[in-house]
Amino acid sequence: METNSSLYGLNSQAEIDSPWDARLLFERSPAGVYLAQEGRLCYANPAMGDLLGRNSETITDESLLSFIHPDDRDTIQQNWNQTPGHGESIRFLTRMVRTDGSVASVEVMESRLDDELFLNECCGPVRVGVMIDVTDAREADIEIQERLSFEQLLANLSAGFVNLPCDQVHSRINTSLEALVQFLGNDRSTLVEFGDDDEQVMVSHSYAVPGCDPFEIGPFQVAKLPWFINQFRSGHLVFVRCIPEDLPPDAENERVHCQQQGVISNVTIPLKAGGELLGGLTFAFMKRRCEWPREIVSRLEVIGGVFANALLRYRNDQLLQKTISENQRLRHQLEQDNLYLREQAVLKHRHGRIVGHSDAITKVLANVERVATTDAPVLLTGETGTGKELLAQTIHDLSDRKNRPMVVVNCASLPATLIESELFGRAAGAYTGAASAAVGRFELADGSTLFLDEIGEFPMELQAKLLRVLQDGRFERLGTAKTLSVDVRIIAATNRNLEEAIQKNLFRSDLFYRLNVFPIHVPPLRDRRDDIPPLTWAFVEAFGQRMGKQIKSIPRRTMQQLQDHDWPGNIRELSNTIERAMILTVGDNLQVDMLTTSQNSTNRQRTLKEVERDQILFVLEKTGWRIRGKGAAAERLDIKPTTLEARMAKHGIKRPTQ
Repeated sequence: METNSSLYGLNSQAEIDSPWDARLLFERSPAGVYLAQEGRLCYANPAMGDLLGRNSETITDESLLSFIHPDDRDTIQQNWNQTPGHGESIRFLTRMVRTDGSVASVEVMESRLDDELFLNECCGPVRVGVMIDVTDAREADIEIQERLSFEQLLANLSAGFVNLPCDQVHSRINTSLEALVQFLGNDRSTLVEFGDDDEQVMVSHSYAVPGCDPFEIGPFQVAKLPWFINQFRSGHLVFVRCIPEDLPPDAENERVHCQQQGVISNVTIPLKAGGELLGGLTFAFMKRRCEWPREIVSRLEVIGGVFANALLRYRNDQLLQKTISENQRLRHQLEQDNLYLREQAVLKHRHGRIVGHSDAITKVLANVERVATTDAPVLLTGETGTGKELLAQTIHDLSDRKNRPMVVVNCASLPATLIESELFGRAAGAYTGAASAAVGRFELADGSTLFLDEIGEFPMELQAKLLRVLQDGRFERLGTAKTLSVDVRIIAATNRNLEEAIQKNLFRSDLFYRLNVFPIHVPPLRDRRDDIPPLTWAFVEAFGQRMGKQIKSIPRRTMQQLQDHDWPGNIRELSNTIERAMILTVGDNLQVDMLTTSQNSTNRQRTLKEVERDQILFVLEKTGWRIRGKGAAAERLDIKPTTLEARMAKHGIKRPTQ
């Protein structure tokens, strides 16, 4: 396109003589000025030529877009497509490519010329633009932004170690190394820890970018890199910018190692914390030489201190845990060596009612503490006389419901016909003899705990109703259709094997699963013989206060006899034995007549369940298998006929066929 500069009023002699000559202003402007028509330069002042590295007169009629960096051209074209209106201008940042290939960052402001002279004599719209070189300012902004980003990264990494659990320290160091490598642009970062062995160090963490191998985790012999390791082991910063040129003559091993690994530069920061040198943090370059300024290295020393403090805290925690474990072992050994010391098991709480320190009862109390603060149902299983009700009271006392009394129901002592009324209440006239309304145990236990002792004796026909209360807390009083809602925590206990009862269709499986959310098995006294001495002393003190007697000693032989006995009646039997001994003892030395409690070796191995079954069979045979009536089995056993029938079913006792 032939350029006619007169069209733009730049060659008129009259205008050249004017002190405000436009061309003169453009020629002397320190900023690049240009005119463009249809995307091609019509005029460029000398400053514009200098900015592009060309003579301004040689670039007219060339496309302005050809000077713009290829990556910016689409964006600039979009700006140009948005034609500014009268009196408006567009402003943008872009990059220009000079003749020598260098790139300059420029700020451009363009506007449209609307003079009639241009509109009448030009073939299309004309744009006038001003271009300023902002390369130095842009580079300064980028450098500031990079520093701010680096400081933000260091702050985030440091904050990540605040209040960090010790078991997460190593994983957090791994993620931190990855973040540092990705930001700083090196290829591998490795953390080395010192131990007690001077001949080796421990490589504990390493991260490498894809394409580079991380350092092998594990022990590393100092002899392989003696100069390098001894440098930061002495607390010195290692900054080798160019390998092998910058390595000292005595670093021959390091020179060979770096050539084999392809390491070009290396920076290693010693890790110090608490006056102790813990290791070193290395940054390796394998694809290019390190060009970091000294400021980056000094800031990396800060994050190295964060790593060192985290490692020191982890080591101290490990040492503390080891010390605690050893103390626990010694304490347990001491407890085993003092069988005759009177002490109570001390867990999170002091369980004043529970005496003993054996492993068996300690495990039970630990489970009691775990479940007490919840509302989960608890099923206590174990032989008669093991203290299940006492444990139920302990669970209640440790719960949030402790301000209200625990309600106790013995399912075996209530006739089947009365259990429903006792548990759920009744309306007046609900059945013959029910002259007035009565509140059931569930209502009494609202907001508290209901202890269902001997739940295995609960009538099969009422188990569905009990299950409903456990599931949604709703029930109806006997004789009324009104539904009541309660908030009750259930603790149940039994000496029966409920799973066997389920197989025999004597207990509902769904009720069992509902009750068995948190089962606790209470061990028999023969499984916690270590607790017999403190239990004995506890009973001696209790009965002594009641009887006005003071016992100062128990013969070792007597205590050994107590521990050797199997106690089929468990703690209840031990209590009765000590009470009888307290009555018979004269003086302050307890005398226990084991003849009254011991049996031959065969009988001593019989369980309470077996003894009960034999007694029932004996009485039934004596009474001709009559259960009810005067002189019948129920009367002789001093229990209700319904209770006897339930016990017979429990033990699988059936009347023999004629």
